[in-house]
Amino acid sequence: MDPGTAAIVIGTAVSAIGQLQAGANAMDAANRNAGVMFQNANASRLAANENASRQRRVAGKRAGTNRAADPDKIDLLEDTAIEEELAIQSIVHAGEVDAIGFENRARLAIAQGKNAKQASVFGAFSTVLIGGAMAGAGGFGGGATGATGAGGAGTPIQFNPGNFNPVTGTGGSTGIPLKLRV
Repeated sequence: MDPGTAAIVIGTAVSAIGQLQAGANAMDAANRNAGVMFQNANASRLAANENASRQRRVAGKRAGTNRAADPDKIDLLEDTAIEEELAIQSIVHAGEVDAIGFENRARLAIAQGKNAKQASVFGAFSTVLIGGAMAGAGGFGGGATGATGAGGAGTPIQFNPGNFNPVTGTGGSTGIPLKLRV
């Protein structure tokens, strides 16, 4: 194996391994973030339940004070009890909404991590295929200098990997300098 082909094989292997590792790291980070978000969801529920308990205690004290002050105002006591229960349920609902938001972000992070890992596998596979094709074609050695080719501006380049010079950017079957169009 000539040094150019060996460099292609080594570079391809390093690139593929790097892509796989980057995908695994992205998935690990996403899973850790998701774990934190699930913990935040649980904490949100616990905090909402504790706040609701506090609201119940305050409501009970208020109801007792109202009964002691004027036991004949049943309608007022009933309305106050309804309002207090609504406040309690609002606290619980707000905590649940926050928790659901955390859980949804956690699930999204997990999905993004899985996608990153899957993309890294496809990227690594693609890198190996391209590297194998380049190594099998003899690498990027020698080639025309571009000044000797036929054709002119706007002539399509037929890329031949065995005839490409990465230093001068020339190659292909026409020997015309390659230009990237973006």
